[in-house]
Amino acid sequence: VVFVIDVSGSMYGRKMEQTKDALLKILEDVKQEDYLNFILFSGDVTTWKDNLVQATPENIEQARTFVKNIREQGMTNINDALLRAISMLNKAREEHRVPERSTSIVIMLTDGDANVGESRPEKIQENVRNA
Repeated sequence: VVFVIDVSGSMYGRKMEQTKDALLKILEDVKQEDYLNFILFSGDVTTWKDNLVQATPENIEQARTFVKNIREQGMTNINDALLRAISMLNKAREEHRVPERSTSIVIMLTDGDANVGESRPEKIQENVRNA
């Protein structure tokens, strides 16, 4: 599972607090055989870890700390964030970092429209299908 999280300026305040609360709740329900990562996007795209990591108790605790420290800033580059998430999932499968029969899931949490990078919804959808 890759969580793609909008940290643009429009997420300031209650929206970001709700997002963080939701992520912390989800982390309580993740199973140890799951793999996860976080991608934050605003004008830029950053990742928590370079690759998917197994949901060990240690990694879950680190993930909780990471989520608690998320801060909002910048614009909204949805396209690059989604493409990074798909690339991360594909790489994990190609390098046999996840079980062969695992399901790849991207969960995106955002409040808005793309306003930097590719911003046309139909083109973003096409890019995701082709990734």
